[in-house]
Amino acid sequence: MPFEPRFPDQYSNLFHGDMKTTVTDPHGIPDSTIISRADDWHLQVDWNVNGALVGAIAGTWHVRCYLESMGPGPEVLVASADVALNGGNNYSRTFIIPVGTPPQAGAYKLVTVITFTNVLGNPGLFAGYDEFGLLQFYDGPALP
Repeated sequence: MPFEPRFPDQYSNLFHGDMKTTVTDPHGIPDSTIISRADDWHLQVDWNVNGALVGAIAGTWHVRCYLESMGPGPEVLVASADVALNGGNNYSRTFIIPVGTPPQAGAYKLVTVITFTNVLGNPGLFAGYDEFGLLQFYDGPALP
């Protein structure tokens, strides 16, 4: 998914970026969508930013990964990290989500949100999100 702000094409050289969330099972098999609650599972969040403004931006990226139950059930923050901007273009974080997450079986939508605060801690205008889609969690045996 693209980052915002999304400048008109003639100004896209100022700032643009995108992000992707990947879910893997405990063995590293990507795009797993049916997961036993007896297994841990992994989230890989990759994002890149480009443009003339990137070198002038200082502050912190705030990465948050949420599961939202489809139907009755909890909404859960499953992973978070604060990542200092380093002047580079490419960023990545891997999260190992523990056994028993989410707290009950069912279908959940996974959404990753990245926001920005400047060096004074004030929210900035750079942000992005990625909707992975649905994950089905079941109570059953772990993967061998």
